[in-house]
Amino acid sequence: MTNLPTSSLLDAEAEPGYDPAVPQSARNLVDFHLRQLGLGEQYVRTPSGLARVLPDGIGWCRAQTLTEAAWPLGADLCVLVDWFPDAALRRDPRTGHVPPGAEEHWRERLAMTADALESLGYVVERNGPQRSPRTHWAAELLVYRMSPGLAPVRLPPEAWEGVEPIPPHYGRPSWHPDPDPCSVVERALQKAGVRAWSSSAGVCVVRSITQTVWPPDADICAWVCWSPAKEFRRENGTVPPGAQEHWAHQIERVKTALEQAGYEVRSRLRPWNPRAEDYADFVVYRSRRSVLAGMLT
Repeated sequence: MTNLPTSSLLDAEAEPGYDPAVPQSARNLVDFHLRQLGLGEQYVRTPSGLARVLPDGIGWCRAQTLTEAAWPLGADLCVLVDWFPDAALRRDPRTGHVPPGAEEHWRERLAMTADALESLGYVVERNGPQRSPRTHWAAELLVYRMSPGLAPVRLPPEAWEGVEPIPPHYGRPSWHPDPDPCSVVERALQKAGVRAWSSSAGVCVVRSITQTVWPPDADICAWVCWSPAKEFRRENGTVPPGAQEHWAHQIERVKTALEQAGYEVRSRLRPWNPRAEDYADFVVYRSRRSVLAGMLT
C-alpha cells in the first residue's frame, strides 16, 4: 500500500481550527501538520474502500491529547507525539533481537522529526530518560506552541541524568512488587478523607501520566481528575444552583489534601467553568528531595 500513487490520496484537507477549550483540536491540528510533512498516517481510496498508509522507511507519528495541567508554562497548545520506528527496524518481541541500524534509525529520524515540526513553529522536546529500541517500542515527543511574545524554558538533557525509566518498558513491564504512582496518590487522598467514589464532595480519580511530563526530580507523579457530585453536574447545558461554589470548595479541598501530604500540585491557568466542563484535573508529584527530607526528620 505504501507504493500507491499520490493521486490516490484523499482530497486535500483544510487546516483544522484550534480551540484551547477543545483538547482534540490540538491533536487534530498537529496530526494535520504531521501528514503535511509526510510523517503521519494517510488514507487512500482503493477499490475495496479506504486503506491506511504509513511513511516508508522513516517511521511514523501520531499526536495524542495532553492535559493542560501538564503543559509548559506559557504554551497555548501542547500535545504528545508518538514516533514509531519503521517495521524493518523494530525489536523482535519474541527474541529481543534489535536489528542492525535500529539505534541510528531512532536517533536520526527523531532528530529529523523534531526539526520538521520546529520548522512550522512548534517547540519540540525529548524529556525524561531517553528511549531506545532496546528499552521501548516507541519514542515520545513533547510538542507545543508558545503564546506570542513568550520564549520556551527548556531543561538541559543532563536534568534527567541518573533518572531511571518508569514501567512499562522491556526491562520492567510493571511496577510490581512496588506500588504504582496511582496507588500511592490514592492512599494519600483516602487518608485525607477524599473518596474515589461518588459522594457529596464529588468523585476523585487518579490516573497514570507519561514520564515525558514528570519533573526531573519527581519520585512519584500522577494525574488527578475530580468531577462534581451528581446534584451539581450540568445537564442539557443547565448548571444547578450552587455549582460554582461546589467546584471552588471541593477543588481547593483536593489540592489542600495533596499539598499537606507532601505533593506539588500543578493546574492549568485558565479558570474552571462548570457550565462548559465536566471535571477539573491536576498533575501532582512528590520530589525526591521531599522524600529524603522526610526520611531525615
